Amino acid sequence: HADNLLELSARAAEVMSGLTAHAISARAAVSCRAVLRRKRTSVRVSAVPRHATCAAADLESLPIPAKLKQIIGMFQLVPDPMSRYKQLLFYAAKLKEFPDDARVEENKVQGCVSQVWVLPRIEDGKVYFVADSDSQLTKGLAALLCEGLSGASPKEILAVEPDFVELLGLGQSLTPSRTNGFMNMLRLMQKKTLEAFMAAEAAKEAA
Repeated sequence: HADNLLELSARAAEVMSGLTAHAISARAAVSCRAVLRRKRTSVRVSAVPRHATCAAADLESLPIPAKLKQIIGMFQLVPDPMSRYKQLLFYAAKLKEFPDDARVEENKVQGCVSQVWVLPRIEDGKVYFVADSDSQLTKGLAALLCEGLSGASPKEILAVEPDFVELLGLGQSLTPSRTNGFMNMLRLMQKKTLEAFMAAEAAKEAA
């Protein structure tokens, strides 16, 4: 357990310290895609940011939970941006009820255009999430993460990198601020996963 805690703690520190860098990269990627759409000319691959080229990556090779891979695969089958947007609203409608007493600052995602709250629980070594937002689009994004990450182990959740957002094909539906908010959701879910795991381990030790 000690080795596992050290590994998860180290990963969490890496996750949180990388938040700003990923947010900057996301803005750069969105700007790059806008330029590419306007010019519609050939571009050298080396000139495209890592986030922009992630869509060409092999989905199966990405270190993300199986349910999240399945969701990404379903989004990739949706033919157009409007249909993908409607898919997000479908996920929003499926989101489970969020407890009123959990709408506190420590569960609130910072840096989001809308208000978003996330809450994990650990059961039999797996993590399960609930979330809510005052915006349907943001609620859909939160629901997508809840669905894709719930049932995974803490280690699997902490290993997720935000690059996978490119594979969802939501570039035309998300503004740079929405993209950053989505990444902040993921980072808070990872942070709270570690906190819940450590609390569960402490409870076992005290028993």
